[in-house]
Amino acid sequence: MKNTTDDKLISVIVPVYNAEAYLSRCIDSILGQKYKNIELILVDDGSTDSSAKVCDEYATKDARVKVYHQRNSGVSAARNNGMDKSKGDYIAFVDADDYLDRNFAGEILKQATKNNADYVCCGYKRVYNDHEEVINGDGSRQTMSPDELLIDLLNVQNGHGFAHMKLIKKSAIGDARFDEKIKVGEDALFNIVLCKNVNKALIYNKPLYNYVFNSNSVVRKYDKKYPDKYLQSMKVMRQYILKNYRDHDDVMQNLYNYIAYHVLLICVNYCYHPLNENKYASLKKVCSIDLFRESIAKSKYDNMSISRKITLFCLKHKLYLMMSVICRVRQYQFKKSK
Repeated sequence: MKNTTDDKLISVIVPVYNAEAYLSRCIDSILGQKYKNIELILVDDGSTDSSAKVCDEYATKDARVKVYHQRNSGVSAARNNGMDKSKGDYIAFVDADDYLDRNFAGEILKQATKNNADYVCCGYKRVYNDHEEVINGDGSRQTMSPDELLIDLLNVQNGHGFAHMKLIKKSAIGDARFDEKIKVGEDALFNIVLCKNVNKALIYNKPLYNYVFNSNSVVRKYDKKYPDKYLQSMKVMRQYILKNYRDHDDVMQNLYNYIAYHVLLICVNYCYHPLNENKYASLKKVCSIDLFRESIAKSKYDNMSISRKITLFCLKHKLYLMMSVICRVRQYQFKKSK
């Protein structure tokens, strides 16, 4: 008997920027899926290395590969371009330095069909140089309403707010697009906007995606504009939540937790980055920003790991010397993971 999912086209969108070192592994993992009804959309975002050539070469070998070249405009613009060009019934996003389990497309589509879900998020493996760590991999399934999904996405402890690890029905995306004005947190905002369009979501805790840990990623490299980028992103997120969910106490509480968590990221990845020469002053300045200060004060310890609870406690009570120890330890862990 024919599998009723075989006629469903999956558009896999990969934004590509200077990814020559790992791009072939990513593409091969997509084209090598057991489920074959795939179109692979490679959006070259103005690469200056050989990435564009690699993309074009794959397009000559496999008719499922579509390549689009654009002036360097950022990952959000690349993903939006890919969605505009896509013809699939479902959309999946893959980062160029990551790769898929061979069963990703077929298995996650089967779960979407079986559970009548138009939004499915799977588990993943975090891949380091010398080991792998399974995240959300116990094999359990949980269906969610749109409001439940929204709360889940705001809870960063779940790890569901990324653009990747998803299979989303194109009709549920509609005209939603990534906000090209923000440089961080754009994936979480995109997913949260989709909650207005999703009828039913499924969390499928099987690790079908391989997320390659990059210690030099945008959230870990030293950038003097790092706090400003996060502040802008958090303001946009807050504005959207206030406009649509102001009277939902649970949503507002999770918003404060969400922003407070990102303050923790700023403390580790910016304030106490080894290249920051004014670590303590940077920490105090960040914690004095109105939106950050309010969110820290109103945040709660629910759904946080022990280490994050301790860190948040230090911020709430302005235990900045203890914060410095925590941040230095975290930076040391990053260094060891290289």
